[in-house]
Order: sequence, then structure tokens, then C-alpha cells
Amino acid sequence: MAAIIACSWPRAELTTLAHRHQPAQPDALSEAVAACTANRERARLVADALRAGGPEALALKYTDTAAAQRMAALVQNPGKQLAEVNHAFRIAMRRLYRTRNIILHGGATQGVALDASLRTAAPLLGAGLDRIVHASYTEGLDLAARAEVALQLVDGETGLSTADLLEPPR
Repeated sequence: MAAIIACSWPRAELTTLAHRHQPAQPDALSEAVAACTANRERARLVADALRAGGPEALALKYTDTAAAQRMAALVQNPGKQLAEVNHAFRIAMRRLYRTRNIILHGGATQGVALDASLRTAAPLLGAGLDRIVHASYTEGLDLAARAEVALQLVDGETGLSTADLLEPPR
């Protein structure tokens, strides 16, 4: 689940940045984003802009600066960044599972870790479940395998883009 979430995160964040890029005067990026028909295309355009010009390439509000910085770091070094994110997501999923065991096997419904585990892992789990549901019914296990492989191949000689981490092979 952590790998699926880690691989779906870049496109979601890049797409959000694409919609939030609002220069005072329309620029080439805003016009290209407006012409796109799919989020995958929008994500690629923003990833390319961040790779070429860093977070300053986007005209964003102050509240979106951290997201732009995260995505700029990701497109510059996707293997390292995705490994770190995957590790953090994996820890959150394990904590949730351990909390589940404490409740199920120990009957401790008021544990000190319960609130923290739910606050951290529930949104991540929801995102992962959404991604699995959006994949076809038979693609669920294939999706998990693709996510694990994508984390290994990103930024290698395969040319795998951060916007295409969960795309099926063509």
C-alpha cells in the first residue's frame, strides 16, 4: 500500500500545482496547462517546468510554496525522494496495523497511539484505496507490483517519469 501511495502522490501534487499556477499575465505554461485534456499531461508539464526552473518557475500563492519545493526536489532526484516518501508511508501503515492489533487482540480501545495512528495513516490509506478502486478490478495486485517496480526504475535508463509511475506498460 505504501508503494502505491508513494507512486500516486507525485501526479496528484503536480496536478494541484498545475491548477494553482496563476501568473498575472498568462504564460506558456499556463496556456499549455489550459489546453490539456488529462491530469497526466498537466503533471508532466509542471514536472518539466520544475525541472528546468525550480519552484520559481510557477506563479503560486505563498501557501503552495512548500508543495512546489517538494515537487522540485522530487523531479531533480526522484529515486531518493520517492524512497524517503515510501519509507515514511510504510512506517505509517505499520503503525496503523500495530494499532489494529492492539485493539483487536488486546481489546485496548483507548490506547495512546490510536489517535496519532489514525490521524497519520487514515488519509494515506484512503488515498491508496482510492487508487486501487480507480484501477480495474483485476489490476489491484498488478498495481501494487507496478508501484514496487516503479520505485526501483524511476530516474533510470528506462526514462520513467514521475507523472507515469503507475501507468500500465504499453
